Amino acid sequence: MQSSDKSTYFIFYLGVDRTGSGTMAMTFDYFMPVECTGSTLDEYLEEAWFRDGPMMSRYEMIYFREHVYSIVPIRVTLENFTFSKTQRKLIRKNKDFNVKIQPLEITDEKERMYAEHKGRFQSPNSPTTLKNYFLEEGNDESPFETWELQILDGDHLAAISFIDIGEESICSILALFDPKYSKQSLGITSMLFEIEYAQMSNKKYYYPGYVLDEDSVFDYKKRLNNLQYFSWNDFTWRAWKHIDEETTTNLLLRSKLDEVQKISEEITESEVDVVQNEAFFYNVWHNTFDVSGIVPSPLFLEWESPWFHQITIDYAFDHEMESYMFTLRHHQSDLAVSEDAMEIAHALKKCQMRIRNSAIIQQQNLYSLESQLLNEGIQTDLTKMFSNGNKFDGFIELAIEGRHLTMYISYYVEQKLFTLQASNDLRDITVDSFATARDCAKAISEWFYRKTLSLVL
Repeated sequence: MQSSDKSTYFIFYLGVDRTGSGTMAMTFDYFMPVECTGSTLDEYLEEAWFRDGPMMSRYEMIYFREHVYSIVPIRVTLENFTFSKTQRKLIRKNKDFNVKIQPLEITDEKERMYAEHKGRFQSPNSPTTLKNYFLEEGNDESPFETWELQILDGDHLAAISFIDIGEESICSILALFDPKYSKQSLGITSMLFEIEYAQMSNKKYYYPGYVLDEDSVFDYKKRLNNLQYFSWNDFTWRAWKHIDEETTTNLLLRSKLDEVQKISEEITESEVDVVQNEAFFYNVWHNTFDVSGIVPSPLFLEWESPWFHQITIDYAFDHEMESYMFTLRHHQSDLAVSEDAMEIAHALKKCQMRIRNSAIIQQQNLYSLESQLLNEGIQTDLTKMFSNGNKFDGFIELAIEGRHLTMYISYYVEQKLFTLQASNDLRDITVDSFATARDCAKAISEWFYRKTLSLVL
């Protein structure tokens, strides 16, 4: 290939071993091309890269409309290609429209149409303008040879689509249409016209982008004849009739998590939810998992305790174990790791029992403290007892308002200690820890009745 500043940004090891090879790299790549026309574009398309604004991207999973999917890149082999009966009928239905094909030209009219349709892309990262979609900011020259296909109702632009031209291929990028023509299905019609143009130009392949591994708004593309899909297993193109959508990373991950979910809900009688992890996709592109604390998986299970602990289970390739493992986590701490769904479900149950038993003991000791405080003449408000799910012990805290500060009291089960922390608007003051409720109550009393904080501030 010609020079392109191409660099693989991130390869993420995740999911289910479908090949028996022991590892599987989930692909999340992008690069900013310097030149991407002719045979160079053909080679990138052959490797399942697709146009994503001014970039070329290649990624295996996506968060789209609040759901995680696997991406299935597709293409049409144009040799001996014919339209279906339904597609021919749609072309005849729209025969009164005029079609004009020309090099990309950005106008105010097209910018308005893009602005109206931008919401359909469902991505906060969608370029703000049509110009920014096709041109890198600050650069008025594109590395692509982009053309546009206009569908005109007289002089009115009813729809427009954009394609990149290679030596042997055409790649569909984006289609826009005037909403008042929605009954004419001009988005699909423009795709059919693009295929006709590719055939007339003696191209070998037409790339309409990708479909998803579950039902979606892109399913109309699956009705094209001579369709091929790109296999992430071995990076080859195969006839669509051979696809097994049940083996995508998305559905295999869901299957593994579903197994744990069913066992967990049966043995714990508590609700465990599947989380569509939108934050994963931001972090995978920016490689910020080490600092973000995000669960490193696009899908995971989550159980939330009554005290706001968020306990998660994900399934991913473990390089140290050289195997695919379930991991039970609390924030960035690994609580249990296992290959077995039953074993990890029982680890979750053990974790739940630990939290519940700890909560009972903490509450008992805080109630005991309340009795001691009454002896000191301090009335407590148990509605100011709250939970901190970031902690595994001492997570129930009692707040007491003094004259000059607020005191926070916890009981740590493993250490068998009360802790008292006092704070005001200026600073936090960690006071001490106490072995008995009586000693803790006396310290609280001293702070509660203190007339001034000058000694400590």
